[in-house]
This record gives sequence, C-alpha cells and structure tokens, in this order.
Amino acid sequence: MRYLVFLRGIPGSGKSTFIKENRLEPYTISSDEVRLLIKPPVLSVTGKTIISQRINRRVWGLIYSLIKCRMEEGEFTILDATNAGNADMAKYRSLVKAYRYKAFCVDFSDVPLDIAKERNSKRPAYEIVPEAIIEDMYSIIRRQNVPSFVTVIKPYEFHEKLKYQITDFSDYRRIHHIGDIKGSYTALMKYFAYGLNDNDMYIFLGDYTGKRAENASVIKFLSSIMCRDNVVLLEGDNEKDLHGSATGEEQTRISEFTDASDPFSELKQAGVTLGDTLKLYRKTVSCVYYKFRNRSVLVTHGGMSILPENLIFTGTDQMINGVGEPEDATLVAESFNKNTDEDTYQIHGHRNPENLPIKNGRTFNLCDENPSDTFLRILTLDREGFDCQYIKK
Repeated sequence: MRYLVFLRGIPGSGKSTFIKENRLEPYTISSDEVRLLIKPPVLSVTGKTIISQRINRRVWGLIYSLIKCRMEEGEFTILDATNAGNADMAKYRSLVKAYRYKAFCVDFSDVPLDIAKERNSKRPAYEIVPEAIIEDMYSIIRRQNVPSFVTVIKPYEFHEKLKYQITDFSDYRRIHHIGDIKGSYTALMKYFAYGLNDNDMYIFLGDYTGKRAENASVIKFLSSIMCRDNVVLLEGDNEKDLHGSATGEEQTRISEFTDASDPFSELKQAGVTLGDTLKLYRKTVSCVYYKFRNRSVLVTHGGMSILPENLIFTGTDQMINGVGEPEDATLVAESFNKNTDEDTYQIHGHRNPENLPIKNGRTFNLCDENPSDTFLRILTLDREGFDCQYIKK
C-alpha cells in the first residue's frame, strides 16, 4: 500500500540490522547497496578499500527514480539511508502528495554516538565510515527536525503503527457492496431510490465511469455522498487510468480533459470539472478490511488469492488489478477459499471473463462481463448473512 518509510540514524545505529531482523529486505532501497550497484569498492589514498562518495549525485538520482517507480504501483517502500538533514526527506514531499502516500520515519537517533562508532568499526573494511563523517551526521540529526509531512516513530513502534487494522462495522444494520457501476446511473438510482440509510454502511468497489452515457450523473451522485461517514469508495482501474497520480501527469490530463476528442468530454459538457473528479479520486482507498459480527471481510477492486498477514505490504496496483491475469479470477477465488478460514470472505469486482454468478464459495464477484453489460451487481450483508442482487441496467 501507499506508505513510504524513511530510516533515520547515523552509521552503526542499527538501521540495516532492523531491516534484516524484521525481514524487510524486499521492500527496502538501501543507499549503500545502490552505491555498490553503480560502482564496486575503490582504493583510498591509504591503501584501504572504501565505498566511493564521488558518485553521490548518480546514487541519489537513481534512488529517487526507483522510489518514483514503486510509487506508481502503490508499493510499500523503505529507504535505508542516514536521512540526517531535513532536505534529505523533504525532496520526496511532492511525490508523497502526488501519489497519495503516507510518510513515516523510523528514528534511530537515540543510539549513543560511541556505540554507533564501535559498531561501525566492526563492519567489513570497505563499509567503515570515517568517524569524522559520523560525528557530522550526528550533529545534523541533533540540529534539524524531520519535515512536517512525515510521522516519526521509534523502531519498537513499527509493527504497531504500520499494521493494517481491521475495522469493526458490527454496529451497522447492513453493509452494501456496490459493484462496477461503469456509468450506469439509472441502475444505481433504482437501488438508491430511497436514498441512503444512516444505519447502513455503503462500500463502492470502483470503476465508476465507463462506456455508458451517464458518467456525469454518477460522478455528481458519488460526490454528493463521498464525505459521509458511512460511505467508502474504492479505487478502480478506471479511476487510476483517468487521473494518473504524478503531478506532471495531472497537468497533461487537464489539457486532455478539455479536448473534444476526450472519451470523458461528457463530464465537461455536463458541468463536471477535472477538479471535481480529482476530489472524488482522492477520496478513494485501496481496500477495506472489516469485521461484521463473526465474519471478516476483505474488499478490493481486483481480488486477492489470500488474506495477507499485513495488508500494508501489498501493493495498491495489485489490489486494484487483482492477483494474476484477468482470466485467473476463478483460480484466485479458489485459492482464497482454500487459504483462509471459514469465517473470512472477500468481495471484488473488475474481472469476470466467464461472467460467473456472484458467489463462488467465500468469494463474491461483483463484476458483470456480459457482452451487453446487463446488470449492476450488488451484495448486502446483515445478521442473516449475504444476499446477492442483480439490478437491470
């Protein structure tokens, strides 16, 4: 999911050990490892092997590009570097905002300077950092604060603060799950003829716009309810494709949006601005994992093959597009049913190439892929259990 984590501390403070002990290597970009990827150890004037510092500009340029690539996919990412100065983290501020990330800093600054120096001296020769440099870094950390957009935590808080917590919806009377709308406002209004009930929870699974000619009406309706406490909007691939994420892309899409050839020009003609759709897009989330009485329910746009131990480590792109290929929807459902306990369920949309019914064991598919896109699929959950509905478009 969209989390960027900075490790902050002088060499020898335990950052890399923390990564290894918590088996976080697959999620980590290490500045030292990137240096060695670009250039192996070199000889110093004293005859020792050292990691070259002359390639720093290339190192940090590559790290920035790697982090941006991961953000495009919504991947959980850790940057293992000293991150001593405010500017070291501040340069990622625009990426964090553009890609809707949450930024954390795991702070190792409490480690005493003498202990860090001792640990540093026991490293392989080419990894040893001169003590004068460590002292300078230590001084910078003491003087400068972490940027305000970053939440600071201690290493022992990592698993508590960065754990996706299940939400308890048991106080609601009924949970409504609305499948891929794809511009079918008429069908949507058949279901919401009497409005929303404050005692119910409403989860929309994404893909709000599509081939049908009622996209503007769908956007206006969702915009009118998106701030309610009992409404959750998931991000679908249609929303992601329409808006992108990066700042540069948004500017490009503004010009595209006003072009008469734009497939979404209907929105503009109906008085819906790009700003309106961006506000709606920014309200969307990657997934919902909730408890309702004795059931646990995972809701994503694309479908998962298992309930991960910590959803934060799962990439947003995979939640949106689903595990595997579009034609793997049935296999993914069978895997989820097999790999989770009998009180755990999942609901998704996005793909259903065989246009199978909604229910497949403990997996529910709310995507209608009939060639004529015939039905809006809706699933409700109350104390009596699940109920499937097909609303004619």
